[in-house]
Amino acid sequence: MGNAGIKYLDPTRRVTFHDELTLGEVGVPEQSICRRIFKMDMQDIANSTVVLADVRRDSGRGTGTAMELMFAHIKNKIIILWADEQDHIHPFYESIYTEKHYTLDDCLDACNYYFD
Repeated sequence: MGNAGIKYLDPTRRVTFHDELTLGEVGVPEQSICRRIFKMDMQDIANSTVVLADVRRDSGRGTGTAMELMFAHIKNKIIILWADEQDHIHPFYESIYTEKHYTLDDCLDACNYYFD
């Protein structure tokens, strides 16, 4: 539970993708591991009310982030983006978010707003 009594999921709580791939060496095909991670991530989003996405330039965002945000959008989830003011956010991101903020505190305030 978070400070406001909101249950949250840390998307990095699972073993990293690269660590998971080493499991392929002990009999689990890499494709199966990739599918497991994908399915678990989609299930997390489907069960969520709000998705907070760090899309800052140095956040490591990529294809996976874009796909997850589109899935959240299709599922009519509230999407809060954390961006840097100087970044040029791709029009794709600009078209699907509910709110965009430039500080983590503002993002968390927005998340809390939807639970009041």
